[in-house]
Amino acid sequence: MDNFQHPVPGKLRTAIVICCYSDKRWDILNKAIEAAARQVPAADEIVVVVDHNPALALRLRARRFETPVRIVENIHPPGLSGARNTGISVSRGEVILFLDDDAVSDQDLLATLVRQLEDPSVLGAVSAIRPLWETDRPSWFPDEFLWTLGCTYRGLHPGPVRNLIGASMCIRREVFDHTGGFDSGLGRTAKALPLGCEETELCIRAAKALPYGRFVFEPSSGSDHAIPADRATWKYFLHRCWAEGLSKASLSLIAGSGEALASEKTYMTRTLPQGVMRGFADLLLGQPSGLLRAVALGAGLAATAAGFALGRTRAALTRPFSSVPARALEPVE
Repeated sequence: MDNFQHPVPGKLRTAIVICCYSDKRWDILNKAIEAAARQVPAADEIVVVVDHNPALALRLRARRFETPVRIVENIHPPGLSGARNTGISVSRGEVILFLDDDAVSDQDLLATLVRQLEDPSVLGAVSAIRPLWETDRPSWFPDEFLWTLGCTYRGLHPGPVRNLIGASMCIRREVFDHTGGFDSGLGRTAKALPLGCEETELCIRAAKALPYGRFVFEPSSGSDHAIPADRATWKYFLHRCWAEGLSKASLSLIAGSGEALASEKTYMTRTLPQGVMRGFADLLLGQPSGLLRAVALGAGLAATAAGFALGRTRAALTRPFSSVPARALEPVE
């Protein structure tokens, strides 16, 4: 903490890091890169990290972009955490904006988040993340569970937050210098189970190492996060809730139940009950979808709790915590 260097007034050097892994997202990936290139003012560098897919890396290197874009391959273990750590290593920005490969950012996104980081006490900031539905939004899908799609959910308010959401978040490089990178044992990989919590773990770790700092939610700008048809289903919804429970179980062993579940307690005791009440109120007003949303809220909570219960037992037996050490994030030429 004593060695932390507060930024001097003036322009912060910025980097945008976009991680990708699948050719199936080619079209939306290109839109995400193009949107990153159109930021005003422009980022000092844009880095696209390809997660162990040489063919995709070759295809991207063959594409001509309007502004310089550096294409690199993940040098860390497969998965989103490893890819982000590679982006940290190869970029030079004092602040790094991480974008998902299926998130198309507003033109002022970088400027809006960097403005927050001009306050020395702000370690990182996250924007609004809006769902961009490929098909019609399901009438049963509750706003309170938009986090299952990597989007801003009902109950998240502007100002200080415990953790950032990965699809559109900006973090000071000094955070990684002091705490190491994203934990490769957490987060998404190309496997079917959509695990997460790597951002939450990092933010909790950073808050311990830099206790004067904070993370904030700034919704005045944002990104449109593509939601394909196969994620607008009950199957994916419950699967994602289950996976979140498993992830939270691992996180609770790493960070302790108090910090790992502090926000979730408020969410369960306030946000979800209010959502159920809204659902039944809509039903009384002649909107059957209100009942469906109330059912979805209960089902989502049950699936998450079940995943947590199982994951807590499994994680306690099989997974000791080992975060990515700071030396793994030394600059790579």
